[in-house]
Amino acid sequence: MTGSARTNRPMFFLIEGGPTYRLEQRAGLVREHSPLIVRRALFSILLTWVPLLVLSALQGNAIGDRVAIPFLRDFASYTRFLFALPLLLVAESVLGPQIARAAAHFVHSGLVIEEDYGRFDSAVEKGLRWRDSALAEFLLLALAYCVAYTTLNSLAVQSSTWYVTHTGATHSLTMAGRWFAFFCVPFMQFILLRWLWRMFLWGQFLWRMSKLNLQLIPTHPDEAGGLGFSGEAHRFFSVILFAYSVGAAGVLANNIVYDKIPLSHFAPLIGAYVIVAVLIFLLPLCVFTPILVQTKRTGLYKYGSLATEYTSSFQKKWIETQPPREEALLGSGDIQSLADLGNSFSFIEKMGILPTDHRTPIAFAAACLIPMMPLLLTMMPLGELLGMLLKLVL
Repeated sequence: MTGSARTNRPMFFLIEGGPTYRLEQRAGLVREHSPLIVRRALFSILLTWVPLLVLSALQGNAIGDRVAIPFLRDFASYTRFLFALPLLLVAESVLGPQIARAAAHFVHSGLVIEEDYGRFDSAVEKGLRWRDSALAEFLLLALAYCVAYTTLNSLAVQSSTWYVTHTGATHSLTMAGRWFAFFCVPFMQFILLRWLWRMFLWGQFLWRMSKLNLQLIPTHPDEAGGLGFSGEAHRFFSVILFAYSVGAAGVLANNIVYDKIPLSHFAPLIGAYVIVAVLIFLLPLCVFTPILVQTKRTGLYKYGSLATEYTSSFQKKWIETQPPREEALLGSGDIQSLADLGNSFSFIEKMGILPTDHRTPIAFAAACLIPMMPLLLTMMPLGELLGMLLKLVL
């Protein structure tokens, strides 16, 4: 097998494609293999937060006491459009290369044999074809508007804010509210849904890899048969969870500060959110569970038989009979081989049902919870909070 046969395979560039990406190319916001992250992040702010500020200021709702929540005192407007949305765009420069390298490593590492190269190429091409689907992005956009409409209608507006005027039993959108409802919220929902779509495509690719005759090694030190790299790459999806949680934290901050709802009231909701989010984001890795279980079971049987045979010979040679005079026990290769065999068997026993370790679910959970940490300031002073954190660390 030549090295070029392994390297000359199509790359799974999950980010660089689709109608929206091509539109960004025409607008000069991205170049091939160069996403121009700062420019895109600033452009997203110019499309969302800046127009909302200008329109709010024109109607006198940017600051002051004219409405209950002026724009510049709305926590959600900052977390959504100054932090979360740009971060969702910045994530492309992090996740894109990681996913591409992980996909290519299936071949480079020798996990995919030469006879399956055609099926590997087909898996990449199908994923890229779905990535470029105009219908898929149209449906994502339609779904984004549906989610935005449902979310805005579910808000219980008790008083006027920068985006809605409350009069008696009726309420109407302000100028900033119209831009917020018909562009900003759907735009952010679309970017988030597109990330979930990309994660689905990554999961589809992994599922197709799981159907190949992968050359898994039960004694591989990554304790995942050699698939540990896929879990390492997948862990970077925590950036998406972090961005979403930043936006959600701003909404909770508004409820706590302006509606006087204590943080403890949201504790069950936050806990459920963390559990569901971690499970959903771990789901793509579950496609390897059957083959990892089978690899572990087969490895335990085979290495168990080998261990029985070797330790039996070791027992007879060094314990049950007179040790050979010409060979000293100290420094004997038999001892080292016995230790190596024990280490190999230990690697097999530690194999899990996912191609990753505990760090990935912890990273996902931390991405959900860290943006919520500032909300604790509504329950205790900063000094007390820092002292509690120091006690936990030390």
